[in-house]
Amino acid sequence: MVNQEEITAYYNKLANDYDEDRFENTYGSYIHKQEARFLNKHWKYQELKSLDLACGTGRWTHLTQFGVDISPNMINESKLKFPNKEFFCTNGDSLPFKENELDATLSFHLIMHLDKQKLGGILQEVHRVTKTGGVFVFDFPSKKRRSLFKKNRTGWHGSYSLTIKELKDIMGDDWSLKKVRGVLFFPIHRFPAFSRKFFMIIDNLFCASFLKSYSSYLIVE
Repeated sequence: MVNQEEITAYYNKLANDYDEDRFENTYGSYIHKQEARFLNKHWKYQELKSLDLACGTGRWTHLTQFGVDISPNMINESKLKFPNKEFFCTNGDSLPFKENELDATLSFHLIMHLDKQKLGGILQEVHRVTKTGGVFVFDFPSKKRRSLFKKNRTGWHGSYSLTIKELKDIMGDDWSLKKVRGVLFFPIHRFPAFSRKFFMIIDNLFCASFLKSYSSYLIVE
């Protein structure tokens, strides 16, 4: 069972230094660039009613009109960047929107902290607030990758992983899968920091190939 109080406390504590600690280094910026590659190509909802779910400090909130997070400290950081946007401190399975109100939702680095039951609730709730033909873009750790390296995690932090088949089973008939792309095919964290940028081009090729399910993460629409 996911302990949301523990998750909230964890991110409240990290909020002030989160951007610097997580993405202002060669590893974090590598992941960010690969995520941006997908969003720059496929996300066309900046001017429509769209939501950044688990917005954190607002890394992707420039692409949406609204932000939601369970950490009030994270939301405060987002508000400093985007004082004219609207933010809500709530859970992903209890969104403050009417039925069929949103055109699109994106969510990064959320699903990895959940479980099957919580993911199912979020998928249902996002479906409720999304217009017919709308989209939900999110990422999650690849179970195929973790199985390949016999990687088992404990606790809530980044421990939940999925296969595409498992995701489809949880989605049921509410959603249809349109796009899948990998992120972080190579174990960049094991390479010297100065060399990581040289792997980006070939990494992107593998992340878009038939081997994409063996990337560290998968982005789906």
